Amino acid sequence: MKIYLLAYNGLSAGLWLYILFQCIANIQRGYFLYKSGGDEIPHSFMLYTQIFNSLFELAHSVTGLVPSPIPTLLLQSFARLIILVGICYVIPESPANYALYTFSGLTLAWSITEIIRYGYYFLKLSQKAPASVPYSITWLRYSAFFILYPLGLVCESLTVYRSYAVIEHRLPYYSKFLKYALPLYIPGFVYLYSYMISQRRKVLKKEKAKLA
Repeated sequence: MKIYLLAYNGLSAGLWLYILFQCIANIQRGYFLYKSGGDEIPHSFMLYTQIFNSLFELAHSVTGLVPSPIPTLLLQSFARLIILVGICYVIPESPANYALYTFSGLTLAWSITEIIRYGYYFLKLSQKAPASVPYSITWLRYSAFFILYPLGLVCESLTVYRSYAVIEHRLPYYSKFLKYALPLYIPGFVYLYSYMISQRRKVLKKEKAKLA
């Protein structure tokens, strides 16, 4: 199982690293490669990557392979899939999919978070003892969310909000779902943020004790 988890975390970190590089290229270019109204699903690589991660991590949690809390996992996956499936896939013509800086901000928040997270677990699994993971890496794993989570929240909310006009025209019942889902971002964010603060306090306290 250790080899499997090493492979999974290494592959996932690599996929999100590719997404990060593509995001930086888009920002430097000043536009996305695809055009609004085309047949191509915008951000399809990130869509398939997130579905892959969501399915595998849910399976890992349900089977007890990793100790991830299922409610936290479902909440984070649901928030992302609202964007990637509910907007990119269902309404690819939405202008929110092509808002360079908003969607790039969202992508930067997600990709950097996942590169750090999967990279940390890959490094942890590859060591003979967890204590051998540098404290700086552990600190980054449990501190980067202070900036990345709020950035993701703002960009995700703007993406949903800017899709309302298209959704109301094409899928009026679906627009009602999104209008109810958007306010749920706040309590969901508070829950995830509080959870990470709690985890940070617990993990860094143990790490500091090892260094003492």
